[in-house]
Amino acid sequence: MNYYRGAFGGVISLDYMKKYSPVTLIIIAVNVIIFLISNVLGIHRDIISLGGMAPIEYIFQTNEYWRFLTSMFIHSSVMHLVFNMVILMHAGAYFEQKNKSKEFLQFYIFTGLFVSLCSGLFVDGISVGASGAIFALLGYILYYDLLARKRGYGSNSIILPLVVVNVIITLLIPQVSTVGHLSGLFIGYYIPLWLKK
Repeated sequence: MNYYRGAFGGVISLDYMKKYSPVTLIIIAVNVIIFLISNVLGIHRDIISLGGMAPIEYIFQTNEYWRFLTSMFIHSSVMHLVFNMVILMHAGAYFEQKNKSKEFLQFYIFTGLFVSLCSGLFVDGISVGASGAIFALLGYILYYDLLARKRGYGSNSIILPLVVVNVIITLLIPQVSTVGHLSGLFIGYYIPLWLKK
């Protein structure tokens, strides 16, 4: 079996992930399947329109509350999907291998819903993608990486430069969801602090 360490310290291998981070694999599979099927059937734009996160006023008027959840599993392009799934593979595997699969799923869904709410409140348009929940994972990992460094422990994680680069990209590229990324990073970083109270 070929194993290698992920960007944040988790083990990346299909066999290993099947055993120790199955939820991460399932979420990746769901995202990929939705993207492939919607494109093969020629309904990708319809899926984005019907399942993407919309302004909160519109959702309350139409009772389309499923958008809070479905928007997390829809991607606008191949690059959007690949970029998110690669980071999810590393960040999700790390989180799930350090915690329980149930805790990972709860964290992923909760933070994703929180980001959807923020997008609905502050974005005037349709928002899609897993990046909000993924940025929450990055925020969570960043918190513990900085804590370890503060306590004098070494770290081989690339989380700090990765977050810095992604925040810069978020602020510079208009197509990137600034609200989604930053709200995800915020909630992910502060969840460990809230749990300690």
